[in-house]
Amino acid sequence: DVALINGGGIRGNRLYNAGMTLTRRDILKEMPFGNVGVLLALSGADLLTALEHGVSQVEAKAGRFPQVSGLRFVYNPGKPAGSRVVAVQVGGKPLDPTATYRVATNDYMFKGGDGYSSLSKGKALIDPSGGTLLATTVMEYIAAQGSVAPQVEGRIVARRE
Repeated sequence: DVALINGGGIRGNRLYNAGMTLTRRDILKEMPFGNVGVLLALSGADLLTALEHGVSQVEAKAGRFPQVSGLRFVYNPGKPAGSRVVAVQVGGKPLDPTATYRVATNDYMFKGGDGYSSLSKGKALIDPSGGTLLATTVMEYIAAQGSVAPQVEGRIVARRE
């Protein structure tokens, strides 16, 4: 349903010119930590807690800031930490705190890394022993797509109200 990783896990800080060929080395420089993908069954309430945590230090540009797929959220950076997320949609529907969502993340975050303790409440559907190196997943995705053309999709919106 959802993918969530900490922005600090993407490190290369390099701009790639359009048309350039990405190499394995490029991807490993961008994702240097050897994190492994895991799949969790997680309550909507714990997912919301994870998002709140992810934006709790946005003013400090903390590496915990979430990068997401499968969901959209709006947060207000002017509100106190813990009450910044004002709207979340998963698959185009409002987040249901009582529902269980399948959440793809990495083993570091699942173990509470970057302070994401709410993720450790999830039930591992695929634990680190059965996961794949995230850098490998990215490489396979790029190879399957043939190219990468990133666009702003509006998954994360900061709005002061």
